[in-house]
Amino acid sequence: MDERTPTLTEIIHDRSFRALLRLSLREAMTWDTFLQHPLPPNMSPLSVWDMLGSIGSCIGVHLFPDEEQNLLWYRRTHELSDLVEEISRRSSKDSPLYEALLDHADRTFSFELRLTEAVAASRLAGIPVDRDHLEMHVRLGTPPEQPAERIVANAVAIDADLPSLAGEPFSESLLFELHRRLIEGIEAEDIRSLSTRYGDRPVDEDAWALVRQQLQRIVSYAEREDDDGEDLSVLRGNLVADALRYHRPFGIASTHVASLASKLFYLKNNLPVLAIAPISEAKRRWTEGTLDEFTLCGPAEYESTRRRSCCDLTVHHTLSAECIALELDKIESRISGIAHRDRAARSMLSTDPRFNHRQRSILARALRTPLAEFHIRYHQEKNRISYATARRDLVELADAGYLRAEQRGKAFVFVADSRIEDLSRNL
Repeated sequence: MDERTPTLTEIIHDRSFRALLRLSLREAMTWDTFLQHPLPPNMSPLSVWDMLGSIGSCIGVHLFPDEEQNLLWYRRTHELSDLVEEISRRSSKDSPLYEALLDHADRTFSFELRLTEAVAASRLAGIPVDRDHLEMHVRLGTPPEQPAERIVANAVAIDADLPSLAGEPFSESLLFELHRRLIEGIEAEDIRSLSTRYGDRPVDEDAWALVRQQLQRIVSYAEREDDDGEDLSVLRGNLVADALRYHRPFGIASTHVASLASKLFYLKNNLPVLAIAPISEAKRRWTEGTLDEFTLCGPAEYESTRRRSCCDLTVHHTLSAECIALELDKIESRISGIAHRDRAARSMLSTDPRFNHRQRSILARALRTPLAEFHIRYHQEKNRISYATARRDLVELADAGYLRAEQRGKAFVFVADSRIEDLSRNL
């Protein structure tokens, strides 16, 4: 004879269930973690899991429906709220990290972050690109021959221009414009070939209607006002990217539209550091299993949990926030290293009477960023000096063998030359 199924009242008052409920409010819980805890008697693990999910859905933050009309939601756990609050503090316009980026992140550093994000976005979509080959083309301003690399190069250029779009509202037309710019210069046949090679398949009218419906929901979600402040901006910007990446409304370029849309969201919501940080790179490393020890779980455990709770994004959001925090740690570490090297270089160069303070600043930057480029006009405007003085500063360093002049179109730029290595060995 089967044992009696416990009543709802009995379940709610069961000590083990109440412990699980408290845990679910405190932190994200994967299926594997859930199974390690005592369960109420006479109930299957899946029944207990579903009941926790039903309660969580009632008190959670509601987002928008998925393609099957199931409402997406997440628990704003104590762990997640604390993590996002810390990310927000580190990413705002008045944060020390943003000030450090403005002080120390020269054009080369910003370029490297944009390139890292764009390359990682491609690799998240399973599209391999040769970063070194691509970097050479982007730095020289020449279009790459490979269509996949051309999309990445276009993404880097659009990324640099995003601040000019921050005042525009989110709309389908804005995202389609990003897509148009991403595939600029690529033949239609090359796009079809890439789509076939990397998993995009032609969709019928009904399938496209569902994708278009989800695109409209994502755009509305990105643009809507969060009146009660429950849905956290850090998570909203990330979900915009992940939803676009998942539904692929822009075919082979969807992952890049997703990355750019997320960056634009963060710019619009006063989180500029997150518009700089290569978040896709952290996600790529997580998908490859290299961040397991730093995050809630790895890809296999996440997938096991997702299959049992497709609408609950608590684990997804927690993992995303952890990846973002790790990427901010990397940037802070790099900025700290740049600042330390810069101080050491300036200290060493201050004893050399051949250089004025502006030239010492140039050499310090060349030491910390060997691929940096120096422009007479930029040097003039930065230091508020005459064009002739700015030119003399750079030419004297070139005559000394620390810089060399290279032609870029009709203009000249100065880059580090061989004698920089002599200075570097003394640091």
